[in-house]
Amino acid sequence: MPKTLDMPRGTDLSVGRSAEFEREVTADDVRRFAELSGDRNPLHVDPAYAATTNFGGCIVHGAYQVGLASCLAGMHLPGQRVLLTSTDARFPAPLHYPARVRVRGEITAWNPETGAGRLRVTVGPTGGSITADILLGFTLHEFKTSRARASSATATSRPVTGAAVLVTGASGGIGQSLVESLAKYYPVLAATHTEGTNDAEKQQPRVQTLTLDFCDPEWMDQLRAVIPEHGLYGIIHCAWPGAAQGGLLTTPSDVLTRQMAFGTTHLVELARLMVDRIGPDGGRLIAIGSTYGTRQPRLNLAGYSLAKAALEHTVRLLAAELALRNVTVNALCPSFVPTGMNRHADERRQKLEAASIPAGRLCRTSDIAAAVEWLLSPGASFTSGQVIALNGGQL
Repeated sequence: MPKTLDMPRGTDLSVGRSAEFEREVTADDVRRFAELSGDRNPLHVDPAYAATTNFGGCIVHGAYQVGLASCLAGMHLPGQRVLLTSTDARFPAPLHYPARVRVRGEITAWNPETGAGRLRVTVGPTGGSITADILLGFTLHEFKTSRARASSATATSRPVTGAAVLVTGASGGIGQSLVESLAKYYPVLAATHTEGTNDAEKQQPRVQTLTLDFCDPEWMDQLRAVIPEHGLYGIIHCAWPGAAQGGLLTTPSDVLTRQMAFGTTHLVELARLMVDRIGPDGGRLIAIGSTYGTRQPRLNLAGYSLAKAALEHTVRLLAAELALRNVTVNALCPSFVPTGMNRHADERRQKLEAASIPAGRLCRTSDIAAAVEWLLSPGASFTSGQVIALNGGQL
């Protein structure tokens, strides 16, 4: 039987349930909204200008009225657990100010099994016509069942001793798991973007931390300073600048360039570092990709998918050159993992993702760690240029 989400005490969400409130909208309210949003259109804030228009005076921003609808959803109905997922607004009449407005909401759809619904909110002056008719899609957020592990890093400049494995993005969910796993077998250099205190270094003497910012033009020099000649055996490239939301046309050029750099030029630079610092036994370069790359690109994560796909091609093109130097390079592409950029995914999202996987469960960080350990082992010395999906049989 499907699980029904627990509701806060006193809350009975059902179709037809309603709530409302009234408030004064003043010139000062509109002025502050204009300053906060940056929308200082004179139709809203300049009485002299507005008097020359067909409206005959200043009117309230449409977005301000949407904000009132958000207030009703977050503070009244459904209340504190609400998370808005969509907004569809129309404005059939102008709202002049100052005015006393009534904001009324009614639930028009609700599914207790998925915790998702729709709320219709109307805004208008008391005793007057509706000036905003707004449909809000919503879901309910969940609560953590356990405290997330704290992760950060402290900068260090002492050289790595022995042939080490470098893990970039070591404070992320996947990176942390790899550091803990690999420290059993190798000296580990854990490179993170954040400065702080890393418990892994305190608990595991074989873990050394380094603060590394890929936006710093000297990031490669920082690595060369702490990795001596013949001091490197493997590099696990986990670092990524988040998942850029939206399509290619809406993704800012600088964001797209940064995404692409992590999958291409940064990976090539790490390959050069590998060649420069490996010992006589050769080395292993492993890039963490995603099934959202070439296998299942996502339109709503177009920049991320493009960059992860480029990472796969970079791995293939590097393989022949690195093979001449006794270095293998491969990409591991896990499906949805409930950590890192997916750490906020609620139980419903995780169940939906797991339902699409023939193995019947989500990819775990331990699955990734096991694959990495194999690619670092002598048994994988002839495996290079491969893109390996960790997806439980998902097509």
